[in-house]
Amino acid sequence: MPEATAQKKFSCPSCCGEMVQKSKTRLIVVGLCMIASVAIAWFVPFFWVPGFVLVLTGIYLVVWATLGKARWCRNCKKFSISG
Repeated sequence: MPEATAQKKFSCPSCCGEMVQKSKTRLIVVGLCMIASVAIAWFVPFFWVPGFVLVLTGIYLVVWATLGKARWCRNCKKFSISG
């Protein structure tokens, strides 16, 4: 049986390719968990470098979910903030 809800198709403003919609909630939760996981670096200095990478990746996911509307272009492999 085909799915009853039809998803909107979004096109990339850069290359006019198909944009994939990801779950905003999941992206925000994972991003915030990655940012919060840096707290272990306060206790174990060995984790400062991995913690820094986790914070940057978490910030990227939160920005993608909020400003990028959780959309990802399959062709040019980026998200658009403007559209």
